[in-house]
Amino acid sequence: MRCLSSISLLLALVAADSAVADGVAFFEGKVRPLLVKHCYECHSQETGKQKGGLLLDRKEGWEKGGDAGPALVVGQPAKSLLMHSVRYEDEDLQMPPKSKLSPEEIRVLEQWISMGAPDPRVESLAEAQPTKTIDFEAARQTWAYRPLQKGSLPAVKDKAWPRNDLDTFVLAELETKGLKPAPDADMRSLKRRLSYDLTGLPPAEADLEPRDYEAYVDRLLQSPAFGEKWGRHWLDLARYADSNGGDRNYTFYQAWRYRNYVIDSFNRDRSYYDFIREQIAGDLMPSQNDAQRRERMIASTFLALGPKMLTERDKEKLHLDTVDEQLDTIGKSMLGLSIGCARCHDHKFDPISQNDYYALAGFLRSTEIVMGTRNGCVNVASWVEQPLPKAGPEFAELKQKVERLELAMRLKVERDFMETVAGKKSLTKLPLAGILYDETSAELVGDWKESKLSKYRFGDFYIHDDRKDKGVKKAVFRGALPETGIYEVRIAHPAKENCDTQVPITVEAFDGVHEVVLDQTRKPSIGGLFEPIGRFHFEKGGRVNVIIGTIGTKGYVIVDAVQFISEKDIERESMALAMVNGSATGDPLLTMSSASLSKELKKQIDELKDADLAMAPRDSADAGDLNLRVRGEANQLGPKVPRNFLSVLHRGPAPQIAEGSSGRLQLAEWMVSEENVLLDRVIVNRLWAKLFGQGIVSTVDNFGVQGEKPTHPALLDHLAAKFRASGGSVKTLIREMVLSRTYQLAAEGRSERVERDPENKLFARHAYRRLTAEEIRDSLLQLTGELKTGQAGPTALTYGEDLDDLMKLDTITDRSVYLPVARNNLAPDLEIFDAANPEMTSGDRPLTTVPTQALYLLNSSFIQKQAATLAQHAYAQADAVMWLHQTILGRAPSDAAAKRAQAFIDQSGTDREQALADLAHVLLASTEFLFLE
Repeated sequence: MRCLSSISLLLALVAADSAVADGVAFFEGKVRPLLVKHCYECHSQETGKQKGGLLLDRKEGWEKGGDAGPALVVGQPAKSLLMHSVRYEDEDLQMPPKSKLSPEEIRVLEQWISMGAPDPRVESLAEAQPTKTIDFEAARQTWAYRPLQKGSLPAVKDKAWPRNDLDTFVLAELETKGLKPAPDADMRSLKRRLSYDLTGLPPAEADLEPRDYEAYVDRLLQSPAFGEKWGRHWLDLARYADSNGGDRNYTFYQAWRYRNYVIDSFNRDRSYYDFIREQIAGDLMPSQNDAQRRERMIASTFLALGPKMLTERDKEKLHLDTVDEQLDTIGKSMLGLSIGCARCHDHKFDPISQNDYYALAGFLRSTEIVMGTRNGCVNVASWVEQPLPKAGPEFAELKQKVERLELAMRLKVERDFMETVAGKKSLTKLPLAGILYDETSAELVGDWKESKLSKYRFGDFYIHDDRKDKGVKKAVFRGALPETGIYEVRIAHPAKENCDTQVPITVEAFDGVHEVVLDQTRKPSIGGLFEPIGRFHFEKGGRVNVIIGTIGTKGYVIVDAVQFISEKDIERESMALAMVNGSATGDPLLTMSSASLSKELKKQIDELKDADLAMAPRDSADAGDLNLRVRGEANQLGPKVPRNFLSVLHRGPAPQIAEGSSGRLQLAEWMVSEENVLLDRVIVNRLWAKLFGQGIVSTVDNFGVQGEKPTHPALLDHLAAKFRASGGSVKTLIREMVLSRTYQLAAEGRSERVERDPENKLFARHAYRRLTAEEIRDSLLQLTGELKTGQAGPTALTYGEDLDDLMKLDTITDRSVYLPVARNNLAPDLEIFDAANPEMTSGDRPLTTVPTQALYLLNSSFIQKQAATLAQHAYAQADAVMWLHQTILGRAPSDAAAKRAQAFIDQSGTDREQALADLAHVLLASTEFLFLE
């Protein structure tokens, strides 16, 4: 292999650029909203407050620090004053002073500082921050948002060099810079490059012979491996995973259907515009038959694939966080924009207002993705799964049976727990469903005391007022309910003789403010723990406040927990109670013991997982426009924002959306309309980047101000216009790109072109590329003949399990695209070579060169096994050295290399096969095998 000495430097440059982009995205997506929410009130020029001399609304503020010095030490959280204050490690410096950040928020700050505290804010401390409005008209004139510019081909001097239009654009730029393109690549290098780029697999030895290149291109485009390779690119964008990650790493058992749909779509060359429509609104699109209906429902899994904080108690916040994740994914994958940055305020850089954010969010908040509870776990949400066509009545019956079993099992578990805690064997009624808040969720006024004296309590402890500061102390529970309706409010407290008989409770609901008194000396009627205080009408997103006060009391006032349970859930609770108590008859499932019930439930769930389901969303029952959230706070409602498209691209009126509809179908149609010029520019730039090493816009996920400008804007628009004219044919555009002379240029390590254009922005040569993690694994299996062909079905992950163990892939020989992807627990063999992070859109994987990769190549049991298998095949060959080089590297060894290898084998004595295995191992770990030129 020629001129590879500069590869590490080039990879380092690419990795550095990627790290900067990732750092900015992390700051904008997680750190800035946290600072706005918790810090700006006391430390920003916007509020006119600079407590402690510290400003946190600009980078220079935390760099300079306040009265106590710099706020943080870059790269060292443990030495940063900011971390000491948010962890409450110093009694005299606890920030925010009103309440401590959540553990997740503290981890965000710690991770931010560890990664070097990336912060794109450039305002100096001397600069004022005048309120500015977005100039949409000016933004529409910039390269990213203006209509496609359809100009004529540029003039070039060397008219014989271009083979197609895109060559002409590239050559024109080179000639203006006084550069000539590199020589053409040799056919072996070119075909190896092409095979990996189009199929992700090494070429067969016969394919490397000098034959018709164009025919070889067409054969690869028709190979089933094409969809597996290019489908993987889209799965990176779609943050595909087979598990949730987040707080509960439950299996997304049905996600595999989406993976296979994506692979099929690329193999069939489905129109990109239809593909995008189906991602956003496939479940709503009309279909000609059941087969198309299935496909489109499965396609809409795209919306549900993201990680979710399933244990979030504030369900409205959970819904809005889910929407935020969806908008972030749609923005980066389809539009090349960081839309999520406008959740709390107008985008600081790009023409996206906070109104724009909530106009788009309204479509998705009107869509049900998360719902109810999972496996009967209190306050653990689930996700929507819908039956696909032809599921049959058996499925509905099976699903109903599982739901009934889950209800019964949940009540039995709670009853057993309460009997253990309370020592009581005759409980008749227990809390089953609804939303629960314990005392740790309350806003406390005054000094309350913890206690564990009574066994009748919810959680580890309860609190009481210690009969002091009467009239001053109070506990405020601020709830968030998933649906509008009538809810019963229940108060948990242990009954004690020294408690007060007239505890004042205020319920602030949609239908008014209600004053109630509770006798805390009387034993609660539900399980000896919860006492209903009335039923009230609450609105989703409206006031849901319960205040336990101390005015007028003399005895102890106890605060333990508050439960909101809908009338529907009360009915379900009664049904399950009858099941558990044996008063319901006619169903043998209802009289089972807890152990038998648990066993039967597992059996039925195993059957249910095989039923025809998809992670397809559905329109919410309360679909409608969304209220803007002040500073992004879930419960700080601003005005309602009509659902609409991005202002910078859309000039017309807001769409007319039928009542009760999410409007996603209109959103999908706008996304693929000619008005949305970003869609075409972003996708053709992605295709170019995968084939040429970097995009015409190098920041493939960011076409905003923080991203790079196009090196060849006329070429980008020319390709986008051709893509639109083709009806969105991905294969047609890829074919044109790989048949270009620009694609077929040789890679270079040292030359005048490298010195004058080290980042290859002019595309005067081809870029060296390391094989991806999946290509390395698949190649090793292909070379030994073990690679399994054909689509795989469900993943090897256990249904419903919270995944903790490392992924074991030793016995799986499917292509890597079919391997299970467990969030928080990626396969080490793939992660070490920079497999995509499924937490977010990954249009451009980071490219690292680290010692652990070399150690893996030397010590991996998998590579050693593949090398040993190749040695067994080579042992039977007349010229084993020649066979190994031809098989692994696709070429014969040089005379010197052949002599060295043969001498090494001859010196091994009787252990010739082990020597051949060692030789195969060396070749598999070589730069020539791992890199394309």
